[in-house]
Amino acid sequence: MISVRELTKTFDGKPAVDHIFLDIPEGMMFGLLGTNGAGKTTMLRLLSGILEPDFGEILVDDESLSVSAEKIFYLPDTPYYFPNATMEQMAKFYQRQYPGMDAEGVTYMAESLNLDVRQPIRTFSKGMKRQAFLILALCAGTKYLLCDEVFDGLDPIAAEVMKNLFRQEMKERKFTVVVASHRLQELEDICGNIAILHKGGLVTAGDMRVQAENMWKFQCAFHTNADKGEITEEEGWSSCGKLQDIMDRLENTLDIVRIHSEGSFITLTVRGDKEEIRAKLKEEHPAVLNEIPMSLEEIFIAEMEVKGYDIRKVLH
Repeated sequence: MISVRELTKTFDGKPAVDHIFLDIPEGMMFGLLGTNGAGKTTMLRLLSGILEPDFGEILVDDESLSVSAEKIFYLPDTPYYFPNATMEQMAKFYQRQYPGMDAEGVTYMAESLNLDVRQPIRTFSKGMKRQAFLILALCAGTKYLLCDEVFDGLDPIAAEVMKNLFRQEMKERKFTVVVASHRLQELEDICGNIAILHKGGLVTAGDMRVQAENMWKFQCAFHTNADKGEITEEEGWSSCGKLQDIMDRLENTLDIVRIHSEGSFITLTVRGDKEEIRAKLKEEHPAVLNEIPMSLEEIFIAEMEVKGYDIRKVLH
């Protein structure tokens, strides 16, 4: 496990990483999410030992980072390679730093993706370069891999190929991957836990799906009078009043995270027991009552709004 305690790094007096406490569990894909400038790259460089913190500490398996360097491989957004270097040559170079480097594994994985280990990397496309260096990183044999924007700019097929490389490696050995991205969609299908960084600070961290186990989204439709916005007695409804009155009653009886109306529809995100919520909604005699599955992005948005953050600044 990687443990971060009050980690702080400033540049020109401005905090890039600001007093962060964070635990990264073993054996999972862990996401670092945030806009450009949120502190993701600085965080990864601190975790890899490239930068030294101004304050705080990093422990890797309860040891200081200085004695754990061989356990960590850092894959930056734009990896460095020697002019005219091939994957084969870069594997030999990494072998000096990482004793567990599997050169045969590099060749095997490269061939499975139709990459020539003897072809200069500079001739590869952007997607091919990212695949090549991910293969090198995976074959380094380290316990921890830190990746910065590894999926950025890739087409969906190339991104899925790389995600499958991660999945396969994690099936075969105890392996922890930290992936930084500014796009939630790149992380939601592979990361067990996600931490959100904003202006150098930690907004939240954990498995958002677990945190949102008691969060539900419903949509209700009501028969209303087009002119007055009232539920009509002619339609056979016992309750009457404007949609706003219904929303007010619901807000007084339910733990509502988000609610809005559009026409005769009310959409709300609610915490609590699902069946109890459904029963309360039925008391308002909706013409339609549907539960709507929530995406991970919607869960994040709801969590961030509860915490008082403008989600547009955090995720976009």
